[in-house]
Amino acid sequence: MSEELRSCEAPLLSSPASHSAYGSSDRQVQSRNEERGQQHDDSNIGPLRGIFLDHTFSAAMMHSVGSLGRDEYVDDRGVIHLVSIRKRRRKTVASGAPALSNETTTSSYGNLKNLFHRETPKQQDIDDKRTLIAKCQGDEDDEELEVQDQVEGGSITAAIFGIVKGTVGPAILYLPKGFQQAGWACALPALVLSTFAYVYSAHRLLQCWKVEEVRQQFLAQRMGEIQKILERHNSIDYKDPNDHKMRGERAGSKHSVSHLQASPSEDDRRAEALTAFKPKLLTYPELARRAFGPFAFLIEFGIAAMQFGVCLTYLIFVPANLYASCQALFGVAIPKSYFLVGMLCIEIPCTFIRDIRRLTPFNVFATILIVYGLGSCLLISFIYSFTQKEEPLFESVISLPAIQPAWFIFIGTAFFVFEGSITLVVPLQEAVYKKDDRERFPMVNQNVTISIVLFYMFFALVVWATFEDQVQTALTASLPPGHFSTSVQFAYSIAVVLTYPLQAFPALEVVLRKHGATASTGIWNRRNFYAGLLNVGLGIIAIIAIDYLGNVVSLLGSLVGMPIALVYPPMMHNFLVKDSSATERCLNHLVSIIGLIATVAASYATISNWNEGGD
Repeated sequence: MSEELRSCEAPLLSSPASHSAYGSSDRQVQSRNEERGQQHDDSNIGPLRGIFLDHTFSAAMMHSVGSLGRDEYVDDRGVIHLVSIRKRRRKTVASGAPALSNETTTSSYGNLKNLFHRETPKQQDIDDKRTLIAKCQGDEDDEELEVQDQVEGGSITAAIFGIVKGTVGPAILYLPKGFQQAGWACALPALVLSTFAYVYSAHRLLQCWKVEEVRQQFLAQRMGEIQKILERHNSIDYKDPNDHKMRGERAGSKHSVSHLQASPSEDDRRAEALTAFKPKLLTYPELARRAFGPFAFLIEFGIAAMQFGVCLTYLIFVPANLYASCQALFGVAIPKSYFLVGMLCIEIPCTFIRDIRRLTPFNVFATILIVYGLGSCLLISFIYSFTQKEEPLFESVISLPAIQPAWFIFIGTAFFVFEGSITLVVPLQEAVYKKDDRERFPMVNQNVTISIVLFYMFFALVVWATFEDQVQTALTASLPPGHFSTSVQFAYSIAVVLTYPLQAFPALEVVLRKHGATASTGIWNRRNFYAGLLNVGLGIIAIIAIDYLGNVVSLLGSLVGMPIALVYPPMMHNFLVKDSSATERCLNHLVSIIGLIATVAASYATISNWNEGGD
């Protein structure tokens, strides 16, 4: 019988089951994290397969709104743990093993939950590793189940991939049209300013996370000290259980009797006090709750609106692509609304998935298709410029108009190109294993973001100079007819269809959590009903705005993208980072005020001139 290990999922533990108790030292926690990371590095299963199985980005999408998988939990120090089950065959049963049924044992969520669920705080904590022996039906071999509890996370390389994947999407294809509407003298400074604001706010957000992480660890240490004091007190009081009874009989007072009767409830209160402090996953919404209190709903609403907005642009982008493809291949003009309905039929069941880590291979495949699409668009632009245009590409670039009448529309587009990826900054920071990599992450995030934006500028200028006024908001629909262009259109359409469930997940979780529909089980439940209803609502809006993709992008960027990336993080920094200097506080106020003014002005300009941005 094969000795190869076979993995399966385990449920999320309902209460922290960390191997370390409250108050364990930071050095111990850090050394354990690095040891886990080294184990992961040593057990590498191949670079290609490792890329497709690395769910750092998809897990970060879940964690960005505080959602955990059934095999994850947050320990008493706020660290995410991953519980995995490994099976292997054994020839002999270990001595002293309990007698089990001859029925086949399957690792389903139901029976695993019975194995690891703790009913009361008094029960013993679950160990890091636990071995169970199960007898398989009709086979003399035995099956061993090993429960492994390890700190979840990835390498700095996986975090870089998450940054790129979270930032680079279909939004880059909207930039050439945005440059054409604004002119390079407006588009380039706007993109530079939006990048500066994004990097500045991400840095402020990471500082807030660092302060709150230290605070959470300090509280955990204090709770550990309280726990030790109470344990010593209990060991003294209940060393002789008959002592209280004898003293109560001697005194003959009702007070002693009532005290004895109240002892169990007192134990419960002590246990409840120990578990009152529950470390939470430090996400953008959680940091906002700690900074703004009840007004944090504005941040949650902004995150949901931004992610729904990205999905809305997907529902407009894909039909435009497929419409152009069918015209080029078959000469048939199929209405875009038909493609939109077909896309919804695919996406609605996909949004029923609650653990989007299962979509990791599809997400990586979508990234490959996006890279192919972007490279092909540049290649087609170079070929078209050299074969179809008289002047060289460089001369076409320098002869582009500096200012265009509809320049104000690009302000929102400049913020939309990040696609709300600022919500992933904190989860990706937490996902990095090693201490040195964690300290490097803010600078890595800054450098990767700047590199992406420089590529955006190059891409937009080259494509705009090539196709000039013929460029459309959905760039792939502007490509010259041909099989190569059609392959790019199909590749990007497939990539967007595969990416849609990941983008929709954070928004759906925020909305459904408000309605208490996230805990529903089964296929036909409240959660799936509301998720389907929200997707249908997005589809209706997409049909109405199907010819105004540029305006939708600009409005979402100005009305939603600016506040969550420019206004809120500096304000949160002033509330949470108490030891910041007066200069930092003034700069935070200045950035927030400028962001608020720009939000109102850009949104008003886009709405009042809606017809000027239509395709």
